[in-house]
Amino acid sequence: MKRSHALGIAIACGIILFILAAFATFSVEADLSPEPGVTYPYTTTYAVLIPEGKPISIGGTEIIVLASGDEMLMKIGEKTEKFTVGETRTVSERQAVFRTLGIAIYATSYRLQATYRGKTGGLADFYLVISTSREVPSFLIGRVIPADVHARAI
Repeated sequence: MKRSHALGIAIACGIILFILAAFATFSVEADLSPEPGVTYPYTTTYAVLIPEGKPISIGGTEIIVLASGDEMLMKIGEKTEKFTVGETRTVSERQAVFRTLGIAIYATSYRLQATYRGKTGGLADFYLVISTSREVPSFLIGRVIPADVHARAI
């Protein structure tokens, strides 16, 4: 094998290992204080179904929902909110920092507003409006939402 081929293979292997390490060390710290005086020019609304009574983690923050009739309790971290069908409430205003290889690659402040729509089977059904200070690439959002949560942009 020629030396140039060996060098090319070594470089390709190095790049592949770097990419794998970047994916393996990807993390989100989503419960930081928002920047002072921040505005939220970017907004996306999602139709969301979350399993009832099952703790899930979104961006490192644990969420549990319990629904009964026209009411829902949503616990986000240490804060619990009570909703009735059709009610909209701001449930969080924080900052998220995305990291890989220990390096912050992206940060944005965000505000979450939820509107409870009722119960669908064993799932709590609501609209979630996410407003951010910076536009968030969709591949980052996809890495934060767990498989148990069904969310689609509307």
